[in-house]
Amino acid sequence: MSGLVVWMRKWFETSSQKQKVTASLLFLSLLATGVYLTVGGASEATSDPLELTPFYYVSAFVKLIAVLLLIVGISVIYRRWQQLGSNGKLPRQMRLLETIRLSPKQALHLIVVGDQKLLIGATDQNVSLITQVEDDMDPVPAEETPAQTGLDFGSLMQTLNLNLPSENIKGKE
Repeated sequence: MSGLVVWMRKWFETSSQKQKVTASLLFLSLLATGVYLTVGGASEATSDPLELTPFYYVSAFVKLIAVLLLIVGISVIYRRWQQLGSNGKLPRQMRLLETIRLSPKQALHLIVVGDQKLLIGATDQNVSLITQVEDDMDPVPAEETPAQTGLDFGSLMQTLNLNLPSENIKGKE
């Protein structure tokens, strides 16, 4: 008996909050089922089998289907709840840190897999590992691009339209 108590204390100290909640819900459901079975008596419909009607069998079948669907639904919800991480999202083993496009069909990707940072190159036909990146690298300073003010799509189209000679435009005669 003392071995069981020691095991329960050890489990309680090492288990997560989610495991404790799951165990307590399981214990409460077993306790409620036991109380219900000991307190509840036989139903009136099953005490005299000669008075059973076809509606009794239909209602029993519908209740059975409802209970089975409820069990399946709760099991699906429970599996999803167990798979979720602490922040409500699925825990990820791989993350994309940064992507630089070299051309429309070529890119460099910096990814994290576990505790390793990897630089990979990707094209439409191939993905290849370039190198493993060290963690102690300083970030590259961002390139400063001059701000383009006053340029919008409409003004660019007007300047393009003014620069074209009128005889090269098809449809104008």
